[in-house]
Amino acid sequence: MLRSFFGSRKRIEKLIPDLKAYAVALCGDRDLADDLVQEAITRALEANKALKAADDLRPWLFRVLRNYYFDEQRKRSVRREYFTQEKRWVSENSEQSLDPEDIIAIKDAYETLSADHREVLALVDILGMRYQEVADLLDISSGTVMSRVSRGRQALLSKLVGPSQKQKRDNVVKFPLEKS
Repeated sequence: MLRSFFGSRKRIEKLIPDLKAYAVALCGDRDLADDLVQEAITRALEANKALKAADDLRPWLFRVLRNYYFDEQRKRSVRREYFTQEKRWVSENSEQSLDPEDIIAIKDAYETLSADHREVLALVDILGMRYQEVADLLDISSGTVMSRVSRGRQALLSKLVGPSQKQKRDNVVKFPLEKS
C-alpha cells in the first residue's frame, strides 16, 4: 500500500507541468489553474483508486481536473443566476423591506429547525443549488431533498406564523365553484 502511494505520488509529480498547462488552457488564469491542479491532485490522492495500468493515471487525472473545473463553473453560474434573481426581487419589492425585528424572528426560527432542514434550505434557498446537486452532495435521493425542503419551509413558516394567524388563514371562506 505504502509503495503504491509513493509510486503514484511520483507519477503524479511528473504530470504536474502538463496538468498546469491544461488547466491554464481551460480557465485562462494561472492562479486559478494552480488551484485546479492542486484540487485534482488532492482528489486523486484521496480517491486511492487502483488503476489497471500506469498509463491510465494520466487520462484519469486530466478527467478529474476537467470535471472539477466544469463543476465549479456550473456552481458559479447557478450562484450568479440566483443572486441576479435575488437582486431583481429585492429591487421589485424594495417598498416591502423587512423590519429588523422580522429579520431577527426569521433567523431565530431558522435556528430552531432540525439540522437536516437547515442544511437543505441553506443549499437550495440561500445558495441556489439544484435538487440533484444537493442530493449528490449529501449522498441522498433527490426525492429526499425535495421532501426536506418542503418540510423545512413548512416548519419555518409555522414558526413564523403564530397560532392565531394560522387559525385566521384556515378560516378563510372559499367561494363555491360556478356550475355550468
